[in-house]
Amino acid sequence: MLKNNHVPFYLQIAQNIRDKIISGEYPVNFKLPSEDEIVKIFGVSRMTARHAVTQLVNEGLVYRMHGKGAFVARSKVERNLNKLNGFYEDMKELGMNPSSKILQFTKRLPDQREQHLLQIHKNQEVYYVYRSRYVDDNPIGLQSLVVPVRLVPDLDQVDLEVTSFYSYLDQIGSPLVKADQRMEAILAPNVAKKLGVSEKLPFFFFERISYNEEDNPVELLNSYFRGDFYSYNITLYR
Repeated sequence: MLKNNHVPFYLQIAQNIRDKIISGEYPVNFKLPSEDEIVKIFGVSRMTARHAVTQLVNEGLVYRMHGKGAFVARSKVERNLNKLNGFYEDMKELGMNPSSKILQFTKRLPDQREQHLLQIHKNQEVYYVYRSRYVDDNPIGLQSLVVPVRLVPDLDQVDLEVTSFYSYLDQIGSPLVKADQRMEAILAPNVAKKLGVSEKLPFFFFERISYNEEDNPVELLNSYFRGDFYSYNITLYR
């Protein structure tokens, strides 16, 4: 099946798998043959098999889950950074099935950085919400949300696993109207480990401070989203 030419075996194997993905023979979330199975199918070394899969991971066609194997990735989701949307809104607009899992929900006093960014005093409590994010049951990110209790006092009565925070603010008549946001491309091995993906996978990190109509900071949102799942576009004017 492999040709003895100038193309390395691992690239030939990667092309074989790539063709199956493109043709639809290997659909989204399909589990690829294991490295041992690739060794048997193509008669190559385990290192060659691993390099072939790594090549596809680097291309964003495949993702690894720790202890489970390699799977066909969904085409990257393109998000527009010019629009103030929440996770649920973004995914629903794209026809996807988003879900969340609350990992931590507490009421506490803010640290110094939170006091500064949210313009609150050290004795003013905040809600802290730590969530994992999923699309079609695939883990794609982690987010931490910090909200001043005085601005959203009943947030602890809201099930944020099924309710969008932004939609809830709209419902209570306190919508977000603008946000300051910065973005970095980083490696986040601790986040990757929690999501069960390769620690070498790049992530997009966002820090967002969102404001209501009275120009009060309502949320401090830190987000880590998988680089193999997302791409972003920005409209520039001159």
